[in-house]
Amino acid sequence: MANEPSRITDNLLNVFNYCFVETVPYAFFKPNPERDIPVKLVGKEYHCECCGKVSTVKYNERPLTYYSKGKLAQERRIYDKLGKEFPFMGEIEDGAPFTNAAIGLCAECAKKEVLTADSPEQMAVNLSGQLHRADELLVAKARAAMEKSLADWLAKVEKPEDFLQYNLTDFNALRDFICAVMLEDTSPVEAILREYREEIAGIETKLRGLLETLPESWKAYAARSTAVFESMNDKMYHEYTVVFPAPGQMPEDYYIYRTIEKKRVLMFLEQPRVEELEELLMEVGFHGEWIDMVTSRLESLAHEKE
Repeated sequence: MANEPSRITDNLLNVFNYCFVETVPYAFFKPNPERDIPVKLVGKEYHCECCGKVSTVKYNERPLTYYSKGKLAQERRIYDKLGKEFPFMGEIEDGAPFTNAAIGLCAECAKKEVLTADSPEQMAVNLSGQLHRADELLVAKARAAMEKSLADWLAKVEKPEDFLQYNLTDFNALRDFICAVMLEDTSPVEAILREYREEIAGIETKLRGLLETLPESWKAYAARSTAVFESMNDKMYHEYTVVFPAPGQMPEDYYIYRTIEKKRVLMFLEQPRVEELEELLMEVGFHGEWIDMVTSRLESLAHEKE
């Protein structure tokens, strides 16, 4: 167990986003006045086409964001569908604040309209979402199990002197001690990994079967979190074109009707996933909060002794 950044799960998240969320690749970019339009972009509105709910996301403040002409034309069409007045180009050029818009389904409406759909096109996307959630939950579940084992061990300690035998004189010693406690019994983590492997095996089998029946691309609803970045260029993203939601906002999933490419779904499906216990422990890594758990227990024991 080491304090290293996650590798497998981070890669899975990046590939999932590339397949279903932000589908344009990173590329070198230099604004060109003939194709790129500077806009003072301040936020985005997500409009649910079913219930009418509107969720507004504020973007991190920046001087200008460069749109490709194609992307700005897409925004104009969305404004037209919503019956909103699109600003004149003169207003945009003068730096008037501009808000993007998107039309889709909110999470509540998607439960009824999307997640229960039985078409192969939508089922393939839904299964990919299930696989993604299983990937994301694996590390969280494993970390929770490891923290429980540490908490259970600490609860059995009766007095501060009991720690003296472990010679916890520096960070490395304390880290090694915590890891040793957690590794005394790895059966809960092994059970989590086993359940995960069984779950994704069933998903992968169903998904591969569906993909064999589908064309190279199709249309379906795919979830997009309001917390992820977005590029204002319809071919690529770069520091000039990408925007990030401002911190402190509650993220929501909105389901956008979009083109799905089989080759990208296969790319996500075929990524390496956690298979061994050692890999899962590496994915969890070491967390400073675990040291806080030990010091808090020591403090509580000291208070009890007084």
